[in-house]
Amino acid sequence: MAFLGILVAALSGAVIWYWRFKMVREVGNEIIDSVERMRGAYKRKKFRKQAEVAPLASIADPAIAAVAFFFCLAKEKPMYLDAAKNVVRNRMKGIIRPGDMDEVLLFGEWASKNVTSPEDPIRRFRDLWIKALGMHERQQLIGIAEEVAEAGGERTKEQEYALQMLRRTLMN
Repeated sequence: MAFLGILVAALSGAVIWYWRFKMVREVGNEIIDSVERMRGAYKRKKFRKQAEVAPLASIADPAIAAVAFFFCLAKEKPMYLDAAKNVVRNRMKGIIRPGDMDEVLLFGEWASKNVTSPEDPIRRFRDLWIKALGMHERQQLIGIAEEVAEAGGERTKEQEYALQMLRRTLMN
């Protein structure tokens, strides 16, 4: 009978220790899962940032870069986007071939959709514009940007800051 009591005590002790080890294993699995979720969220955010700038990264023509920048600038006043689009179309007539105008405007509008700030394209296209554009063309770019910012009324503070940054970048 004592032997049976020892056997039951040993079995119940083994079951209790088995249950404890199982709980420790589950806690470890939960920690690993949460770390993996955090790692996945980090990778998704990093990929999203790369995907956001991918359309801008593919632009190698200074005129197309300018159109994309103009749309980024116009996005600061979304109510007047159509007015800004007309300004861009009218001012870029002599620069972009008439057959390509609609395609360039559409691409510029699409490329600017994921840009969060109009300063981002200035940083991205600074070297392209400095290498490809002469001083007169740079002044023309600034003039068109000012007209786009004034489409529909007063410039916003963000637009004013972007124009100041554009002037500093291209004229220095």
